[in-house]
Amino acid sequence: MDVSVVIVEQLDLGGELRSFQMKAGSGDHVTVAFADEYDEPRSGPFHFLDRKQERAFSEGFAECSARKLTASRYRVTERGYEFNTSWRGVLTERGRLSYYAVSLPEHAIPVSVRFFDLRSGREYQKSVNRDDQRKRFVLYLECRSSHGSFDFGLEVRFVVSAEDFYAAQYVDESTTGYGAHPDAYEYLLRDGQQHVVQQFFMESMNMGDHYQTGQAGAVGPNSRAENNTFQQIWNQRSSDVDLPQLAEELRQLRMALKAEGTTIEHDKAIASVAAAEEAAQKNDGAGALRHLQAAGKWTLDVATKIGTSVAAKAITSAMGI
Repeated sequence: MDVSVVIVEQLDLGGELRSFQMKAGSGDHVTVAFADEYDEPRSGPFHFLDRKQERAFSEGFAECSARKLTASRYRVTERGYEFNTSWRGVLTERGRLSYYAVSLPEHAIPVSVRFFDLRSGREYQKSVNRDDQRKRFVLYLECRSSHGSFDFGLEVRFVVSAEDFYAAQYVDESTTGYGAHPDAYEYLLRDGQQHVVQQFFMESMNMGDHYQTGQAGAVGPNSRAENNTFQQIWNQRSSDVDLPQLAEELRQLRMALKAEGTTIEHDKAIASVAAAEEAAQKNDGAGALRHLQAAGKWTLDVATKIGTSVAAKAITSAMGI
């Protein structure tokens, strides 16, 4: 992968943070691969395919000063450890990627990870991978902008457990393959072209008919019936469902799924359950059902097996079984 800039940070448990930037020179390029692409020694979250660049990174990162973070950026709470940071003006270049990667402390297991736009608060997609070689979870963000620079904020909460580390995974609604953003077309177009494409999408979504497929709600342009469909289902079932109990059982189910999951489809199901759990915690029963619609048969089978009957009934209702 050809990149213009990589920003690598490493957080240690005592609250010390090391930061290092590596940029491609004029007319040059930096080629990297992700940690799980090669089974070879490395000094950070990337493999540098050029040995000179690997050596330059290793030496440069080793010389970085570890700076102690203030309590406003790193603290210990009853729920674990909390870390936040932000970057402004990350250089981006059309046709090339820039990447940010931060390694959590050894044996740290992320509980929540949120990359977001500093202006709008919109959450960015990211990748969260366990690096067994370095005994650290790594959070990756693809930095991309048509304006030549990229800003973001990061909020992380984690716990530390050497015993549970090697079985731990992290998936939520915004995790994806190595932090890629879904709106890639914006990066490839000039500002005027972006407006034209966005206008086309908006007009297309406001035209045509919609059709309905069982309890999955309405799909197709000009359709807003999906939320109404799940709201109707929830109105019919709400008297029989204890939302706090549903949230707790979805938490139990999520942990069981994480222990058994082995495929990408399993990861998607876990993300659906996590989103439904969060909705239930917010007393949004219809939202929980909407997320559980995509949970799938494997999720229902596990819910039945571990005895989470409230969650199993909710999944059955959401899937229209």
